[in-house]
Amino acid sequence: MADISGYTAFVGGTEQEHSQEIVAELMDGISRSFGGKLTIDQVEGDALCCTTERTDVGVTDWLRETFRLFHGRLRDIRSATTCPCRACATVQDLGLKFVVHRGTFSRYEVAGRAQLHGNDVNLVHRLLKNTVPGHEYLLATAAALTAWPDSIKSEFVPAPQRYDLGDVDASYLDFRPIRAAVWSEQRPKVDPATAKLRSTARFPGTPEDVFRFITDPGLRRIWMGVPRVDFHPGARGSLVGAEYHCIHGENQKAVFKVLDCSAPREITMQMDFPMVGNIWRTDRIEPEGPSTTRVDTAISWKTSGIKGPVLDFIASRMLRRYGALYDKRVAEMIHENARASM
Repeated sequence: MADISGYTAFVGGTEQEHSQEIVAELMDGISRSFGGKLTIDQVEGDALCCTTERTDVGVTDWLRETFRLFHGRLRDIRSATTCPCRACATVQDLGLKFVVHRGTFSRYEVAGRAQLHGNDVNLVHRLLKNTVPGHEYLLATAAALTAWPDSIKSEFVPAPQRYDLGDVDASYLDFRPIRAAVWSEQRPKVDPATAKLRSTARFPGTPEDVFRFITDPGLRRIWMGVPRVDFHPGARGSLVGAEYHCIHGENQKAVFKVLDCSAPREITMQMDFPMVGNIWRTDRIEPEGPSTTRVDTAISWKTSGIKGPVLDFIASRMLRRYGALYDKRVAEMIHENARASM
């Protein structure tokens, strides 16, 4: 079970429209973070009841990552909105907890919707109400922990529970340190002084024109020359946390994630790139006169070992080639758009 902590107080004490939108966005983010690893069997307001055939310790890695992404989204929502309503102003009070149990169950349908049935299903729901201090943790039963290595078990704090179903041997892992780490992270920006690659390009038009052509998914599809770009909006519909999934072909996809954005003057993205993995790019956009805009680009990535210099050379060469091509196409598109609007 994945359960949003503080949900009742948040919904009851804030504006309904915005609180509903925020919770829906968070629930969608949780479900997408599972990425098919966990099957979502039931949606229960502020909770997701999930199943998986996996019983090894890898489950904890999935949940840690989901927790990290959840708080990353909360942080993005808080920074992306200027709305003064109580829902938007207190979103950071929400939390996330997990209950993990290993057992048996069956499925049946009610009004066309799948339902889980069995004593172990009842037990998991009971465990959402427990004596664990705090409201952000992973609570696992002894049945779940039995398949995990001792090195992981030693991190859990014993937390036996007692219900009408009987005594339950359980332990928990405090996730509050992960929350603190996420909220204390600095907004990533590539410093030109330490960047591995820097360039400057000039485009016709205003910073607003250039920013729109850089960030619009339909226009990006054209200047990148790819068949499709799937766009996932960021926090509260903004670009912060947004993702561009650029589809190059069957089973070929490049993901560009917006880490920070101050439209229309600056945007930082993280993207996957061959050989070097993640690269980070910050574009700083400034006007040069009434009809020209300058874009200063700083790109960084990490390499190590004896192959590092070779990988740096290859990546730099590829990025310069692609960058020059894309800049040329964007400039041509902005120019043609200006001529068409005359």
